[in-house]
Amino acid sequence: MKKTVVAATVLSSLIAFHSTACELHAGMGNMQFGFQHPMMQQHLAAAKEPLISLNIDRKREVAKLEASTVPLRFTIPSNYKEVSVDVMASDGVTLLSPQRFSLPSTKGEQAISFQAQEEGTHELVLKVYALKKNVPVTYTRKVKILAS
Repeated sequence: MKKTVVAATVLSSLIAFHSTACELHAGMGNMQFGFQHPMMQQHLAAAKEPLISLNIDRKREVAKLEASTVPLRFTIPSNYKEVSVDVMASDGVTLLSPQRFSLPSTKGEQAISFQAQEEGTHELVLKVYALKKNVPVTYTRKVKILAS
């Protein structure tokens, strides 16, 4: 009696185990990838849209009263429109380039010229404004200026 109960339990569990596929192959038939498999998940994921790329030096050492430039290298994807940059200088720094300018091309470099009037640590703050699918977005970059 015990042997038949044990045998029936083992047999039923083997049948149940054999008839169910793992979650990686379940539901697709012919042993294709199931919906939970990473190869299928990549098709279900939302496409990532590229972001604006802004590269600028984080720190710049300059001599007092000497004209200096820092390049802003940028890449603007096609889903961004009306990209403009505002440059704000802390006290002790004079901007020699325009305070506001636009970035009309999709890739390039814009030089930002300035002059440190006083010794010490100063800062340039760049605020980049754009429209992404008619929604305003803002990026901020900072440059620390060490004047001696």
